[in-house]
Amino acid sequence: MIGKAIADKLAAEGANVVLSDIAEDRLVTASSTYGRDVSAYKVCDVRKKEEVEKAFAEACLEFGGVDIVVHSAGLAISKPLEEHTEGDWDLLQDVLVKGQFFLDQEAASIMRTQGTGGNIVHIASKNGLFAGPNNVGYGTAKAAQQHMTRLLAAELGKDKIRVNTVNPDGVIVGSKIWEGEWAEGRAKAYGITVEELPAHYAKRNLLHEIIYPEDIANGVFALVAVLNKSTGNTINVDGGMAVSFSR
Repeated sequence: MIGKAIADKLAAEGANVVLSDIAEDRLVTASSTYGRDVSAYKVCDVRKKEEVEKAFAEACLEFGGVDIVVHSAGLAISKPLEEHTEGDWDLLQDVLVKGQFFLDQEAASIMRTQGTGGNIVHIASKNGLFAGPNNVGYGTAKAAQQHMTRLLAAELGKDKIRVNTVNPDGVIVGSKIWEGEWAEGRAKAYGITVEELPAHYAKRNLLHEIIYPEDIANGVFALVAVLNKSTGNTINVDGGMAVSFSR
């Protein structure tokens, strides 16, 4: 899981981490890999503002404040336009876009009160830049996530709150997204089998590399701990996808 890999990286570098998910069993399992003084968890549906507020309150109570916020809640739906339902559209927009908005709104409020700046990182996708088939709902939502980064970077810069994006592509290993209908949809779009997807995604990037959750975590760490004068920017962690180079 990308979120867990990010938490692992930040915790290894000395951060306290507060995990959130809609499933408490996953949170219990994930949190058990850290010491009690390192992590906490809160069940949270990012589509519900009150649950987001409670998750932030938990973080503040446990560790005294919030310095880094990562929006990595996600799902994917791959369907042709004529098969895409209103429910599909609403779910993608609610989790990926509205959920990110709620997180950012609460994060900015707390960080402004603290007065010490902070970091917000959005996990988006190369699909927000590249126009591929059977992807209208997901790609549109990812593009909205990316532009929200730029808009909030412009607004929050005066508060020393940096807002950036990491764009993964093809994180198949360790991703729950690829265990469901998304894999079948993408395989259909490319005219291959589900079993052929990992090799397909590795071969199509310039470096011919498989992208792992740990690679995304390294991108987040670079933005929050190394590139300390970067805001409104995007790091593509995709092995090099020429079709989604910015122009």
